[in-house]
Amino acid sequence: VTDSLVEQFNLMPDIEVKAIDGFDLAGRFAYHSSDIYGILTRYAPWLYNLCWKISDMGHPTFPIPRLICRRRFLEFVNAFKPDLIISVHSLFNTLITKLISKYNLNIPVVVVQADLVSIHSTWCNPDAYMTICPTEDARARSMRHHMPEDKLKVLGFPVRKRFVDAAKDSSVKDHDLSKPLHILLTGGGEGSVGLKQYAGKILVNPDVKLTIVCGRNKKLHDNLKKNLEPKYKERVNILGFVDDMEQRMLDSDLLIARGSPNTLTEAVTLAVPIIMTGPFLEQERGNFTLADNFNLGVVCNSPDDIQAHITDLLANDGEKLKKIRAAQKEYRCFDNAYNIASYVRELTNAL
Repeated sequence: VTDSLVEQFNLMPDIEVKAIDGFDLAGRFAYHSSDIYGILTRYAPWLYNLCWKISDMGHPTFPIPRLICRRRFLEFVNAFKPDLIISVHSLFNTLITKLISKYNLNIPVVVVQADLVSIHSTWCNPDAYMTICPTEDARARSMRHHMPEDKLKVLGFPVRKRFVDAAKDSSVKDHDLSKPLHILLTGGGEGSVGLKQYAGKILVNPDVKLTIVCGRNKKLHDNLKKNLEPKYKERVNILGFVDDMEQRMLDSDLLIARGSPNTLTEAVTLAVPIIMTGPFLEQERGNFTLADNFNLGVVCNSPDDIQAHITDLLANDGEKLKKIRAAQKEYRCFDNAYNIASYVRELTNAL
């Protein structure tokens, strides 16, 4: 989300933008404590979901953000002198406005929600000047968290420019069932422990070619190469972290990945049908409903079910696969990041 917005601001000659990691401002302890998210979501998603549900009952102030060094924040503000601050991380929304109020800084804060549907209470700060929602469902959820209606604006979910440009430049074709199905399996930038189980079930089908992106998880990468390549040879391609994911998606007939907001919206932008897999996080459950309502993809609850989903998508000359791709083209919007950046620029000029 940050990258997509910074890209658009950098194209505006009258705007100077600087991106700051809130955990960097909070110091070394808070920065490393942010790693807990990845550990919990990969190895103990039930615990993460429990924390998410409990904390969503009110409007909590989390301990990590409270550790932010006020001196560092004020040093940044005094050096950069921002006319407006954009928050794209729910844990810092309230803290930023409290610091601004305490020190009488008079800087408006705009929140850009980085979840599609399941909006946690920490995204909803009435003290923010405006909150930008990605969907109508997110707007409705925000209002249930007591956000004023006139402080909510729906402008879509921003997608990085290289995905948008790739989608505009590509000619997406329906899968030719006379050729092997090209599947892209990914577990995100940090890799997922479930990739091995899914890969084994997928490769049972001899008419499938599988590319696996393990991200920065070198142990998983080495394990998969050792166990899968000797058996499946050229049918499997195992990669580490890649910086051309948009092209990897375009080269595939089907994406199998976790249903995170970024992955889902990038797949929709490129019109690549997606099967969304676990671990199922509470903040992402609304994404499955969104995908189902607009036929943007399907959900697989277990590696044991993946082959049935693939077979179903390819039945009747790939009828469901083609319908998903058509629905994605109908739903997608290439201008979300531009629209958000333009709206913020107008706000800044008007204030």
